[in-house]
Amino acid sequence: MKKLFLAVFLPLLILFSSCQKESRPRVFVFTDINIDSGDPDDRQSLIHLLWYADELQIEGIVPDRWQAKGYEACMMALKAYSKDYQLFSFNEKGFTDPRKIEERIAKDLDQAIELFHQAASSSNDPLYVLIWGNMANFGKALKAHPELANNIRVISIGTHLMMEAYRPHIPPGWEVTEKPCEQSNWNGGERNDIYNDDRFKNMWWLEINWTYEGMFSGDEPSEMYQKLLAYGAMGEHMIEVTKNEPWARYFRVGDTPSVLYVIDPRQNLDDPTQSSWAGRFIKPFPSERPNYYTDENGPVEWDYQNPCNTWENHVALNQHARSTLENERPDMYESLLEKLDQITGIRQ
Repeated sequence: MKKLFLAVFLPLLILFSSCQKESRPRVFVFTDINIDSGDPDDRQSLIHLLWYADELQIEGIVPDRWQAKGYEACMMALKAYSKDYQLFSFNEKGFTDPRKIEERIAKDLDQAIELFHQAASSSNDPLYVLIWGNMANFGKALKAHPELANNIRVISIGTHLMMEAYRPHIPPGWEVTEKPCEQSNWNGGERNDIYNDDRFKNMWWLEINWTYEGMFSGDEPSEMYQKLLAYGAMGEHMIEVTKNEPWARYFRVGDTPSVLYVIDPRQNLDDPTQSSWAGRFIKPFPSERPNYYTDENGPVEWDYQNPCNTWENHVALNQHARSTLENERPDMYESLLEKLDQITGIRQ
């Protein structure tokens, strides 16, 4: 009977395990992570990504700001991951070997383009390209191989229009538009260059422009921040990266919604219009841009074609969009803590 089981069922188990492994969403990250100055949310988001390295296939990480030690910032996070990988026997739990992840962190733009080409060349499973900064280097990689647009699914954060209230905080040297309704958001650099390129009108693109702000609101992100400290070297690193930025001492993972979209177990990856941990989105131009999605307007009147026509409603749109993430946030927090309890053996 035992021999019969091994002969019949063991190959099926191996095949099933193989299929499970291959079914992991493939992700490729462009990030403006750095240890120079500015917002530490990318450093927190990278730790969050690595906590899901057993559920995601990380194909590449491009630290756009090499001159601000972006590569070094990635290696610091990977060092924390390596410690936990050893301490908590992550190798037995399906996590990617840290050495393989290190091979996929680009040291310069040339390597970034090569890694992107290799990852996006596969047409078997879509490559989710997560944009955690401006779109300049992604644009260079995409235009170097425009034929690969059909193989990728882009998820960008804060790449369209800026809230008018933020305009006084625009850094010196940035372009300031005459009309607030035309001002590019914090990560809007090179966005329009891609958006207006006819070669990419059919590209699958989820543009999370304001919905991501639902990660910041209320007291819960501060409470979550304190809980994460207990979870190994990566939890400590999550806290460490804010030591010089006291204003950011909460679970400030503004880029994480791009990850939440692909890890939510309820999410139909083909349909962003369904609610998920990342929020809820709409397809505003189903005919001319059949694969483009962005923040849902709900009951708010909004002209997606020409936002200036309804700009008086932009605060209401922002509030509705972020609420679609806020409503999902408790479940996401609980799931993350349960996962960390499970993979570390630590119980809070």
